[in-house]
Amino acid sequence: MSRYFFYSYSFSKKIKILIFSFVFISPGFSQTKTNLEVLYSLNDMLVNQICGELSGDINEISLKLNLGENYSLFSNHIRNEFIKKGKNQPSENSELTEINIVLDRAGVTYSKVEKDGWFGGYLVPRTLFIEGNYLNSASEEGLESYRIAVTDTVEVGQIKSLETDSFPFTKGEIPPEPFLESLIVPVIAIAAAAISIILFFSQRSK
Repeated sequence: MSRYFFYSYSFSKKIKILIFSFVFISPGFSQTKTNLEVLYSLNDMLVNQICGELSGDINEISLKLNLGENYSLFSNHIRNEFIKKGKNQPSENSELTEINIVLDRAGVTYSKVEKDGWFGGYLVPRTLFIEGNYLNSASEEGLESYRIAVTDTVEVGQIKSLETDSFPFTKGEIPPEPFLESLIVPVIAIAAAAISIILFFSQRSK
């Protein structure tokens, strides 16, 4: 089974855009990350981007997070990710480099449902994203906006298990399955079976 991934990073001011896409072969979908897990990884990408802008001798920062009530669960994860990258956060010190992160939106969207071949299941492209802005006091760029998104393909039947009911932003509207395709496949199967039976008895009558 092929799975398609599209990563898009967009940061304003410098208009820094990095886009990567690749395809790999997977034996199944058992390893598919939940929507929440993917959103955590997008925050990791944001931390990685900000750390890349800091000089190597900066190992302590003053980190301020404005995530709102909806996304407060990402707070500890973001802080720990900075620590993993050697950016500790001691008690507030006005002399430290200040990093102020605002997360305005996070969520998931599903695109057009398509059938995986004539007899396969239904697949749907899934896009998860985070949007907001951040201020790095060590940078001359000032306030920078960001949007980080990733798109892959999942089975429609998997979606419920990938969403988290307690976090509405991990849930999205699923487009309806294509009506005509759902009719055509059984018709073709019945027709093929009928033709096989006709041919079988035709051969026997000879």
